[in-house]
Amino acid sequence: MEIINAQKIINKIEQNDARWLYDHFSESFQDISSFEELEKLLNRYNTLRSENVLFRHLNINRHDEYIWFDNKMATGASVTLNKYQEIIGMSLLPISHKHNVKQSKYQYTIPIKTSCLVYWGGDNELINFHYRFKQQRHALDLVKIKDGYTYKGNSNECANYYSYGLPIVAPANGVVEAIVDGIPDNTPGDINTVHPEGNYIIIKHARNEYSMIAHIKANSFKIEKGDTLLRGQHIANVGNSGNTPEPHIHFQVMKDKNIQVAQTLKIQFQNVTAPVKGDIVTYTGDQIMVNEKREPSKLTKGIRSNITHLFKS
Repeated sequence: MEIINAQKIINKIEQNDARWLYDHFSESFQDISSFEELEKLLNRYNTLRSENVLFRHLNINRHDEYIWFDNKMATGASVTLNKYQEIIGMSLLPISHKHNVKQSKYQYTIPIKTSCLVYWGGDNELINFHYRFKQQRHALDLVKIKDGYTYKGNSNECANYYSYGLPIVAPANGVVEAIVDGIPDNTPGDINTVHPEGNYIIIKHARNEYSMIAHIKANSFKIEKGDTLLRGQHIANVGNSGNTPEPHIHFQVMKDKNIQVAQTLKIQFQNVTAPVKGDIVTYTGDQIMVNEKREPSKLTKGIRSNITHLFKS
């Protein structure tokens, strides 16, 4: 089996070597990606980029994901390999800059008291899958990792995931505005598109400022609508309900309690951190601690190839 590393991949991208890249796509990725599309994508990407710099290398569940931004933050690239060293995901994007992003009025902590990986988070689509949707743009997805895995044993059982059942805590003082409960957990790998948020809670923190935590375990709520909450108070447990391939926490702050129309706010955290994809975040009392912090504060739009998002090996 050919060993592929980050440098070889980015060299082939920069050399417009569509044939080598396509030949290293997995069969399933070739089925949804045309060679001609890849050629066009590489040509356009390479006319925009400057010198690439490796931003992150994530190894989760025997998948390697490499992320680059160029040194002018004009473009970004992401490639994911499976355990057989086949390319199962690729994204090449232009990065546009946006100023005056609306932030939350209040400062928050992460809604869990254990160290977690930020799987999706940041100010562009390359590192935050939610970014393309204004109702979720500044959301974070948090997942518990141990020794490079999100689970142990049979990956088809929720209970085997390290995130599953962990206590969820209030990210700031507030009042419970709404609770949706009773939606069963999915079998990992399956998703519920009818109820994408699954079980969730909305907390009012101030006028026109609400937080939402989604994919909660059914019948795990410790509080009720109308209850007053204190930061760090246990409110429920992590589940796998809704549009989610495996147990994790979805956390966002928004201007309205109606999740169908609300625009998210960029979350201000207690110690003025801005965690992004690949950061390890830890709750420490009224603050959070971030390891390996990076700050590519940009937006993305436009060209991209098919993106495969697979948590499981």
